[in-house]
This record gives sequence, structure tokens and C-alpha cells, in this order.
Amino acid sequence: MKRMIYKEYQSNSVLNVHKHVDGGWFWNKYSAFPYMGCYYGCEYCYWRDEKYNRLAKEPEATGLNDPFSQYIKIKKNAPELLRKSLANKPREVIYIDSYQPIELKYHLARKMLEVCAELNFPVFINEKSPLLLKDLEVLKRISRESHLNVGFSIVFSEDDRAKKTFESNTPTINSRFEAMKRLSCEGIIVGTIFMPILPFICDTQENIKAIVEKTKEAGGIYVLDGGLTLKGYCGTHFYGFLERYDKLLVAKYKRLYSEQKFLGHRNAGSHELVKKYCKEYGLNNYIKRPINFYPEKVQVNKKVAEYFYLKSREIMMTAGMGYKQFAFLKAAWTIDSLIKNVKEIYEKKGKKGLLEIKGIGEKMSAEIIDLIDSQCAQLF
Repeated sequence: MKRMIYKEYQSNSVLNVHKHVDGGWFWNKYSAFPYMGCYYGCEYCYWRDEKYNRLAKEPEATGLNDPFSQYIKIKKNAPELLRKSLANKPREVIYIDSYQPIELKYHLARKMLEVCAELNFPVFINEKSPLLLKDLEVLKRISRESHLNVGFSIVFSEDDRAKKTFESNTPTINSRFEAMKRLSCEGIIVGTIFMPILPFICDTQENIKAIVEKTKEAGGIYVLDGGLTLKGYCGTHFYGFLERYDKLLVAKYKRLYSEQKFLGHRNAGSHELVKKYCKEYGLNNYIKRPINFYPEKVQVNKKVAEYFYLKSREIMMTAGMGYKQFAFLKAAWTIDSLIKNVKEIYEKKGKKGLLEIKGIGEKMSAEIIDLIDSQCAQLF
């Protein structure tokens, strides 16, 4: 058993407010985490990067092999801070986690969810543990009165050698699918967060098909895929475990990650397989944007922005980041922040009215017109 250090402290803040919603992905504008560090310590986790993880620099972490997973800081006042922070905030999706083992003692994730329920905030949870089932009644309340989406983080279809190498401390794969099924039976939106897809390990046709199939069987409605990031210390750490798993893969990874074109091509191939099997099993390969909690006058804007966000994400997943991808993303930001109803603008002033919106040019105005004219019933 690995050595663990837990430290309680009073935090100055808990709510992260992002400039834009996480469009095309989790749709959250806010995020809040009661613990720093993660017991599960998946070896591929991008949170190990110095940009996010500063635990290794603290005196308590001295001598630990892996401060990220062995040193957990507990924000004891997280629920109170969250209540104060959300009191005057507009309603947007908030990303809450995490159900790691220490939650059994402190129940901070539950208390934060109770705050969200009381204030009627929609919630997204990205989870690896069935431990959240202990708070089923709170989850049901949020789902019933606002909005809840629980995405289970799953990249391996079986508890095989790869799973044991790269996420040895996590709950079993079957326990996650069983938890997904339980939530689905309660009418809660669930699906699989299939990221990061590890090249040459998780991107086989067999693994991808099995994950989509098991998601369907568990009542999930989507599989959201994404690639592996190997920057800074995150990459250094991962390569050590990759060598343990298969020494021959180290050279393959270094070649792949040294050339963006090749990496993009491989990631695009994985994405196409996810899309293929999602279509075959009747699932979405993206998360639908929840909009019912927004004021009615801007719900049309949110749906149009969703379209642009998803177009941007699809281009990024298949062709990489570039001008076209950013153009759709910029259009999404513009329409998402628009106070006036974009459909009413078009109905009153036509295309000219759309072009008067700062940041919307000929191409994007044509896309909006097509959405309103051709897909009005489906969108609005």
C-alpha cells in the first residue's frame, strides 16, 4: 500500500469561473474541486503538469515518489465557499468532483452537490468511482430540478494489463459501468468520457467497439473521445510507465509526438472509429448542450452556439487546430454571449441584421440563416 499524506486547510477560493463555456466538451462555465491531488493517480493524467499541480513543491511532499497521488490537500471550507461564490452568479453548468476514497471521511463532494441542488445550478460530473452512488438522492434531486450529467472516465474496456499499468489504483471497469447503469435506471444522463485515448493501446478497433457497446448496455447516451497530452512533467512521468508496459512503444510515441501531422492523423482515425460505433449503437459521440435553465429569450442563441462549438470540435478532432476551426469557435463565443435573440434579429433585419453582430461575417451569417430556415423545428 502506498504512503499517503492528507492535509486539511482553509482555502481562500473554490470556484473557478472560465471566460467561455467548455463548448463542444462538458459545457461547464464553472468548476469547483474540494481536494487537491488525486489518490487514483492515473499515470496519463494531464493534471500532473506543473501548470495545474504545485503540490510537489510543498514541504509535506518531500520524499514522496508521486506527490500528485500521495499528497492530498482537503479544502475543509469548500462547501461554504461555493455557496458564497454562486450566490450572485448566473446559472451555468458547474463541473464538480471528486469521489476519491477520502470523500468517505469528509463528504465534501456531497456537500458541494447539496449547495448546487439548493441553488438550482446544473451540474456535470466526470467520475472514475462508483462511490458517488452513496449520494444518489442528491444526484436525483439535481437531475429532477435542474440538470445533471455524469460522465464516467473509461479508456480501457477490460481490467487488463494496460489498465493495471496506467491506472492501478482506480476502481474496476465493470464497477464503473455498473454505476452508470444504476444512474441511468434513475433517469440521470450518463455516458463515457473516453479520454485520453492512448495511441497503440486504447485506439484498437476492439477496444473502441467494446467501450461503445458497454456504454450502450449500461444506458449511456454518449461516448466523448479525446487525445493524450504529453507536455512537461506529465510527459516525463508517462514515459516511465509506458516503458514498463512496452519498451518498444516508447520510440513509437516519441516519433508520433514529434510530428503534429502524424499525431493528428492517428487521433483522427480513433475519432472516426468512435463515431462509427456510436452511430452503429445509436449513441452520440458528443454531449448535447443543456439549455433549459437559460432564460427563454437566449435559448435559441445557446443552440446556435452549440452548433458552432460542435463544428469547431469536429474540425479539431479530424483536421487539427487552424483558421477554420478557430472561425467556428469565435462565432460560438459571439453568439453565446449575445443578449438579443438571434432568430428575432434575422426575422426583423434579415442577413443585414446578422452582419451587424460584431464578429459575424458572410460565412457565419449564412450558417445561421441555414440553421434558422432549414432546421427551425429541430433546433428551436
